[in-house]
Amino acid sequence: MSDRRLVTFRSFRRAQYVGASEIASNTGRSIQNVATALKELETKGLVSQLEPGRRTWKKYSLTPVGKSTLDLVERELSAGMFERMADELSFRYVRDAYRLVVSDPIVVTKGMGLHEVVDRVLGDPRTRSAYVVDEQMRLIGMIGLTQMLKAIHGSLALFDRGRQQPRVKRAPLPFSVEDYMVKPVTVTEDDKLLNALEKMIKHGLEDLPVVDENSVLIGELNGFEILLLGSEVMKRQRRG
Repeated sequence: MSDRRLVTFRSFRRAQYVGASEIASNTGRSIQNVATALKELETKGLVSQLEPGRRTWKKYSLTPVGKSTLDLVERELSAGMFERMADELSFRYVRDAYRLVVSDPIVVTKGMGLHEVVDRVLGDPRTRSAYVVDEQMRLIGMIGLTQMLKAIHGSLALFDRGRQQPRVKRAPLPFSVEDYMVKPVTVTEDDKLLNALEKMIKHGLEDLPVVDENSVLIGELNGFEILLLGSEVMKRQRRG
């Protein structure tokens, strides 16, 4: 059976409103293939057009039923993957885990505004980090939840002082990616998962970028992935 509906449906994980051309670009499918899938999903009541009757540049969003169904699909897919991995004892390396929850991490550039990064993170509940890359997709920095909260703290503090002293002119705070990015702690596909977990604990991180031998970003090892894997292993240890 064709997987076009599943691939198209899961594209709504990263964006609230998408069209056939965007999904096709992100998934490598043809626009016609995606358009057919969107029509099928619409017939099932899972997605709806933002402007019904529009002939070109159609945008779709999930219906309430679609949102709950997508959550169910993601849980079922993840559960099946983790059970198979635990059964096969193949969870020892980063390459076996990092694609299960976040296969397409949030990528940003130095010239972007920090508010854009925050908006992207808010739009994707699976991750709490964004990764700064250069023109060759080489990883040069990282913005985690801590850095975003620091920026928000500065913004709220400035707003509060402005209310208390409205006539005092204050210099605007820096809110660019470059101002807040930090040096990333990385792992590779061939690193042991146990070592990656030790890095997370040592540096107080919940996510780790996965890079290749040229420092090109290829994924994210999400703490939630390890949590799910660990849960499955602990269940088997308790039974055994």
